[in-house]
Amino acid sequence: MRSGPVHDDIELRQVLRHLRPAAVGIALATILTTAGTYAAQRGQPRVYESVASVMSVTGARDAADLDITASAPPVTPTAVDEVLHSAALVSDIIGRLPASGLPAEQADALAGTLRAELRTREFRHLLVRARVDQQQRGVYGIVARADRAETAQALAGAAARSLLAWDAQRARYRYVVARQALENQIARTSTLLPDSEPGGAREQLIRTVWQLKLLEVTATGTLTLVARPVTPDGPIAPRPTRDAALAGLLTLLGTSAAALLVQAVRRRVRSAADLDRLGLPVLGDLPLTGPLPDLVLRSHRGPLHDAVGFLRVQLLPLLARAPLPVLVICGTRAGQGTSAVVATLAANLGDSGLRILIVDARGSASRQRHLWPLHVAPWVPLPGAAVNPAYGVATTLSGACHDPQVAQVARVGGRIDLLPADTDDSPTGPPPGVHHPAFADLLRQWSAAYDAVLIDAPPLLDCPDALAAAPGTAGVLLVADLGVARSPDLEWALTVADAAGVPVLGGVLTRQRGGRVTATAHRLDSGADRPQPALHPERR
Repeated sequence: MRSGPVHDDIELRQVLRHLRPAAVGIALATILTTAGTYAAQRGQPRVYESVASVMSVTGARDAADLDITASAPPVTPTAVDEVLHSAALVSDIIGRLPASGLPAEQADALAGTLRAELRTREFRHLLVRARVDQQQRGVYGIVARADRAETAQALAGAAARSLLAWDAQRARYRYVVARQALENQIARTSTLLPDSEPGGAREQLIRTVWQLKLLEVTATGTLTLVARPVTPDGPIAPRPTRDAALAGLLTLLGTSAAALLVQAVRRRVRSAADLDRLGLPVLGDLPLTGPLPDLVLRSHRGPLHDAVGFLRVQLLPLLARAPLPVLVICGTRAGQGTSAVVATLAANLGDSGLRILIVDARGSASRQRHLWPLHVAPWVPLPGAAVNPAYGVATTLSGACHDPQVAQVARVGGRIDLLPADTDDSPTGPPPGVHHPAFADLLRQWSAAYDAVLIDAPPLLDCPDALAAAPGTAGVLLVADLGVARSPDLEWALTVADAAGVPVLGGVLTRQRGGRVTATAHRLDSGADRPQPALHPERR
């Protein structure tokens, strides 16, 4: 018994089977991406990173006798980032660089870079990493990046000092403004209260001014330095080995996923290996290119003759062992080149000295009448029919089944007879063609006079005729056109044939790019006679 359709369960073996056709492309893409990424990363300048940690604290206390807090309100991460990248603070950071110990040329180069980033508002050398809660309590990381380790450490230290100085200035600013306002008020009232008595209004104002001056000195911000920047041991970028490995892995996964997606969407038959994976032996590979009306003529010589010869050699033993030398040839769907396979195989068998009967069961989709010279072929009676019938003739499959005593076939070649199909089957009346109750008995009767009978059947998955004609025959030969046939269709066809008890002998691959059937008939050259012993001598 053949196995049924592939289940949806994803297994490693199934995945690898679907990836095998694209293995070379996947490997090549992965190798090229990995090597390219490694080479590109090796050429990138090194980047060093140093971090200064600043803690943000809250819990402001009230100044004695004043409605002013002694510490500034907390700042948000957004505010810290804006301040650090403001023109004033960048200028202050640049001013602190010479005191950091950097050589003058490095300090000047870094200053130029910071000014350029300030103009473009694209900051890559100075960043802020915030880890704070909803009360703005936590740690700010002042990240400095440069092409030298000592430059990164100096930039981080200068940025942290500038930020702390800004925070302290922010805390003192309120006291300065309040003190200046009171001093202006005292100056205005000095003429009104020149001799203010002790404890009077003017003395209270003066005392408040001194308190504000004291707060200016003792005021603190909300930021505190908790970790000074250190000189980094190594660069953070580039990392060619890591980046190349990551790029290669992503390419491998991406190309594999793309290959699986293509296989899932298309799953076309691309080679004989696709049939082998389904357990379907490949008996032939026929190049059916060029105009199809000349196909039979071209099958007597050249590459097509040799290809059909290999198919004939593999089929003859199978037919010799069968109870009847009858072969049903069909595809899974239309457009596989089934009629071309039947015609070229019949011509090759006829050239080898065998008598062949072609039964065209394709109905209105018949192609045999366009491949053989029916317009000049003589008509001869089938076994059991009268030589000179008195009541007309039956020259189609349905007519032969309905009136076998007057059935005739066209002798399209020296040893090849063709029983054409009906092109206007009626839905009423007796069952047409292979569905006629007498078809199986007539097939045994007709096959007694021939070495092989080839039935050109409709697509197996589109019409039940192939399964109806197959019982008692040698079996079914499935035809698959490369690039057109689909693996799921072949898989389902094998399942259907297995369920019906019909043996599938194998598959035939076809390549029919550029071929097209027309209604033009051509005269058949019977070819050189190369006698071969009959499959069944008693039928000769």
